[in-house]
Amino acid sequence: MGAGATVATELNGYLESYGYTDFTVNLIDPMIARLPMMIIAILYCVFFSTRFAPDEPVIEPSFNMKKAAAKEPLGKFQEYAGLIICIGAALALIFAGKRGLASWQITVIGALCMIFCGVLKPKEACNAIPLSMLLLIAGTLAMSGALSATGAGDLIGGYVSQVVSATGGNSYIVGLIFFIVPFILTQFMSNRGTMLIFYPIAIATCASIGANPVGLMILIQAACLAAYMTPMATAAVVYIMGYGGYDQKSMIKQAWLLALLSCVVSVGWIMTIFPL
Repeated sequence: MGAGATVATELNGYLESYGYTDFTVNLIDPMIARLPMMIIAILYCVFFSTRFAPDEPVIEPSFNMKKAAAKEPLGKFQEYAGLIICIGAALALIFAGKRGLASWQITVIGALCMIFCGVLKPKEACNAIPLSMLLLIAGTLAMSGALSATGAGDLIGGYVSQVVSATGGNSYIVGLIFFIVPFILTQFMSNRGTMLIFYPIAIATCASIGANPVGLMILIQAACLAAYMTPMATAAVVYIMGYGGYDQKSMIKQAWLLALLSCVVSVGWIMTIFPL
């Protein structure tokens, strides 16, 4: 079962922990809520996304295809060893919990095996470490941790609750607020951390007026996972920028239309099928 199958259980856990069990999230509710945007995102990526992408890397990519092509081919043993190590590392990561190993231990062991078996030379292994990406991720984690630890995220959430009260409980206006604010905030801190801040705010807001929080909770998740405009939002964007040779300006140029579509479709559809 994929991670998506656990979303309903997780959201129900938040509802139970806050003592608001008048409503529950069914297993397929998150899938029904997010299916239209998934279809639109696939069509966008296939037919439109490349029109917004630069023809050539804006900055020097962290991976050079020409240098990779010029590399001396591996021997038979190294080729099979590399394949076996990759498969073994993947299986070890899947069953890491049962073996008592941390993910970083498995990946480090795999990297060392690559060197010992001659798949990578020591110098090649050192050059393969994306140092700039690692520093950027480390700085991002520090920033998101500061926003959470200092209460800045909670402060923003408090203002959102006040604005919601002023809207009179209109599902679409409230839904728009609960999409835009987490979406903006998650560009500067981790998407997971932003979700954890806004789930209780959504539940508390709905509990105070006896409303259904299911739509808002799924909408918060949709907003926080639409985090592809800045490298601070999720580590995946950092790798995309590094390997694609993109800078921040080009990332925003490529992401703004998809972000707008995500907002309009998610708010319109989710708050229609799960109104307050």
